[in-house]
Amino acid sequence: MKPLWRENTALNGTSEPSCSFAAIFDAPLWSGFNGGNQMRKPLHVAHRGGAGLWPENTMAAFMRAIAAGADGIELDVHLSKDGKLVVHHDESLKPSIARRANGDWLTRPTPLLKDLTFEEMQAYDIGRLRPGARYAGRYPDQVPADGERIPLLSDVYRLVKEKAKPGFRLYVELKTALLDLSQSADPVELADAAVALTRDHGLDETVTFVSFDWRALARAKEKAPHILNAFTTLPFFQLDPADASAARDVPGSEDDLIRKASAAGAPWAAGFDWRNEKGATFAERMLKAIASGPADGWFSWHGDVTPETAAKAKELGLAVSCWTVDEEAEMKRLAALGVEAILTDRPDRLAKALPQ
Repeated sequence: MKPLWRENTALNGTSEPSCSFAAIFDAPLWSGFNGGNQMRKPLHVAHRGGAGLWPENTMAAFMRAIAAGADGIELDVHLSKDGKLVVHHDESLKPSIARRANGDWLTRPTPLLKDLTFEEMQAYDIGRLRPGARYAGRYPDQVPADGERIPLLSDVYRLVKEKAKPGFRLYVELKTALLDLSQSADPVELADAAVALTRDHGLDETVTFVSFDWRALARAKEKAPHILNAFTTLPFFQLDPADASAARDVPGSEDDLIRKASAAGAPWAAGFDWRNEKGATFAERMLKAIASGPADGWFSWHGDVTPETAAKAKELGLAVSCWTVDEEAEMKRLAALGVEAILTDRPDRLAKALPQ
């Protein structure tokens, strides 16, 4: 099984101290790093920089996650109109976090990132959650950082090289609009840009590419075979045409369209199709489909990781990492199954549940 980490020296040639969540810039937390004990405990990876604590996909979040001792961060990347890799989750400006300089919050429809230059994106503050928004209710403990703007991936790379501890991992999600590519970058163009930037910054052994769009991962592996990846999966019940949940799909809804695409051979699977595989369960067929591609790992919705799927992934040579885990009991369950990395919006809870 190929692990999703590699041991290496500090990215800036020195060892950076880590800090506790209670005193984020003061008290030392540890001096070693997770790779040193051969993954007896999973990597602690801050999802979008730790969205439960700090504004998602911002430099403020990434700096705080690194300072707090996270083993890695995950972020989402798109291509701007002027061909720059920018860090933002949605294909368009996210109205639950984006406001104009005058304080007015955006409402849908919002501009697509592919239709904006990086400079145009800088007009929007993404440093706090929109009060009263449903999305804001998910993160009641998030501390605002007013003035934050959509960052460049290159800025994050520079931060990691300067501040991250040895063995740090960067999960770079290559984002596309699965059901309508007209809303996002082309997966091949996105992968080419991400590979080039990663090489330019000398972070080939720090980055793990992840994506629901396996076309992007296949292209990245073709261009840079040595850069690790993990094939991301939606919850299996969402993809399985025979799952009982299909009866609840509203015709024409995203759930309905995704399930129908899966049944017909989803284009984003890049030909690595579960329908071509044999297995006792849908999960087994999906894992075999992943293993038939150029995959180093399986990046799973945490609910799909069971003793059976963890064992099958190991048998197929796939390292397992999970998104997005915010409850301590679930963190402990996954660690007991031997997953290599846990992504969480609450790195403080993960540090408590699984002390390093």
